[in-house]
Amino acid sequence: MNSKHLATLLGLTSVIAFNTVLPVKAEPQVYLEVAGRESLELDPTTLAILENIGLRFTGSDNTAPPAPGFSIGAALLPPSSNPNVRGTTFTFLYDDNPLLYVPLGGTEEFSGSINFSVDTNKLSGLGTEFAIGNFSNAFDETFSFFLTDTLTTNLPVLDVTSSGIPTVDLNTQTWVLEGLELFFSQEFSDFLINAGATQSVAGLKFADARGNRSFVLVSTPEPGTTVALLVSSLGAIALKKKSKNS
Repeated sequence: MNSKHLATLLGLTSVIAFNTVLPVKAEPQVYLEVAGRESLELDPTTLAILENIGLRFTGSDNTAPPAPGFSIGAALLPPSSNPNVRGTTFTFLYDDNPLLYVPLGGTEEFSGSINFSVDTNKLSGLGTEFAIGNFSNAFDETFSFFLTDTLTTNLPVLDVTSSGIPTVDLNTQTWVLEGLELFFSQEFSDFLINAGATQSVAGLKFADARGNRSFVLVSTPEPGTTVALLVSSLGAIALKKKSKNS
């Protein structure tokens, strides 16, 4: 039976692809992300707009070597057993025959920052230096992914889009996802407007990105549990499609 891509959802790991009927041999398993990096290349047009409203990009605190063709590298934090220490908790369901990929829950926690100097004649209340970073990647009930800045604003500052599915290698327990794009959120735009910005940045592309992850096997769910997860995912897809069309 051929795998059917029933939906393409927004996000760092944001595509569900599965058969309408799973063969008996299908044994999807739950995996936990434990390491990796996010590589970014900032959009020069958007950087010029930011500078015009009072934020001049000055550099980044890289915590991982970026992939070739990218300038910024942010390391994925490993899982943490200490509730007071940030750690990745993101899990996904996957099988490669037939193809099935479902984000289950948790967050991807990154370290590193993107830094700006502030023109205080244009923006007030931010000081002379401003940074966003230590991003936390999560998704909502419609599988829309977003990055929260946990360093400064504690706001969802970037919406994450992807038109593809991660290329998963079960032998090396790694995956790669190309073609990611990061767009400024309405919340971040409102934050800047409140600080005195004269132009909205909502929807502007901030960066192209590529994800690299390592993962470990957590469990093999019972068939009934797998079906329930897929039904729940289809419900989220329908909700998202309805909201877009309304």
